[in-house]
Amino acid sequence: MKYAPAVRVEREGLLEISGLAAYNENGQEVFPNDLSKQTRYVLDHLMAPILREGGIGFPNLARLSVFTTAIGQWPPVWEEVKSMVGPHTAVTAVQISRLVGTIGMVELEITASVPVSNEAKAAGKEVRMSSSKRPTPNNGAVAILPKSLADRDWKLHAAAFLMGKGDLVFLSGIGPAGPDGKTVGRGDPGAQTRQIIATMGAILREAGGSLDDIVRLRVFATDMANRPAINAERVKAFKEPRAVSTFVQVSALEDPDWLVELEATALVPNHGD
Repeated sequence: MKYAPAVRVEREGLLEISGLAAYNENGQEVFPNDLSKQTRYVLDHLMAPILREGGIGFPNLARLSVFTTAIGQWPPVWEEVKSMVGPHTAVTAVQISRLVGTIGMVELEITASVPVSNEAKAAGKEVRMSSSKRPTPNNGAVAILPKSLADRDWKLHAAAFLMGKGDLVFLSGIGPAGPDGKTVGRGDPGAQTRQIIATMGAILREAGGSLDDIVRLRVFATDMANRPAINAERVKAFKEPRAVSTFVQVSALEDPDWLVELEATALVPNHGD
């Protein structure tokens, strides 16, 4: 296998980084039609500073997720960057129909393991998750942001979340189905998103948490034109700092009436500890 089949880490802490594409400090896409340069830019200029802010580096990577519009070009790019990422990183690479921009060919997500001893070294901008009660990331999660990336737009999602102790809750991809299993809000991406978020909230309440505990959100939409309506519901439902996020366009979802599907990971702090 060209990727590690599985990665086992001693999880004392965890760093989740948003899906990031090759945009410069002015919000402009860079390196059109060059998957290699876009990938290197994201790793070198965006991911590396966030990892350093968490007190770690690429050797601590557990998973790299690759969303690309040109999967056929990915194998040689992987050969170029795998020495940087590390051969013992779990990798998922999938082709999607479109990214948020117009010339972007790739968006990368990272999950990394962070020793507790390193968590106190994160000296960036920290914002408590609203449901976390302790003043340090040893229990719960904090959003971190390197100074080098502070001027970028992070209103919709955080750059990264540094997590300490707590229960990880992994939510399956959820579509806009009501209690009867029928699609809610046919043809309306906003209504469908509201239904999905309501379902997520109910699941997390059963787990002892809330929507405020979500640290990673993946958005799969069948048409990027629906992004404004979907994001408007996200802004209403989630408090800042909002979960790290990746938004991609896919060719189809499980039900032909679904316009959007959301997948989430939450960290529910152990308040009783």
